[in-house]
Amino acid sequence: MLELTTEQIAALAEIDAKRFVEGVRVDLCNDDPKLADDATLSSRLWRAFKAAREIGIQRDENLVAFLRVEAYAPGFYEQPAIRAWLTRPGRTPDERFHDYMRVVRWHIEHPEFEGGLNYGGSGGSDDSGGSASPWSGLGARWRSFIGRGGGRGNG
Repeated sequence: MLELTTEQIAALAEIDAKRFVEGVRVDLCNDDPKLADDATLSSRLWRAFKAAREIGIQRDENLVAFLRVEAYAPGFYEQPAIRAWLTRPGRTPDERFHDYMRVVRWHIEHPEFEGGLNYGGSGGSDDSGGSASPWSGLGARWRSFIGRGGGRGNG
């Protein structure tokens, strides 16, 4: 029977994790070809993956969503309020991230409520037309939701 050392097991786990992150990167670039031009995407996704694991996010679907958000909002998880929410006691980080994504999606789908109810006017521009995927139109809306301008990332 083959017995592996702790270091060998850790090395195999890292190879598997890098394969996972690369698969997400390929999917992102297929969904939004503009991301293929981002030379920093691979390294940012890897850092985000390690941060997600450090926070305690384990579920594959949450890891994929975490990496997708990173693609459009670099370093989003470094925001103190986001990190505090994800690491707050009482629920698992997976549950907290899932809730966080539900709130973000709701805000993106309901721009009329951004900054409160807007009577008699438009809540903002709708950027949903012609996107290759539901994620490809996320960038600007996401950055505006978390309070970042277009000075960083792919904007």
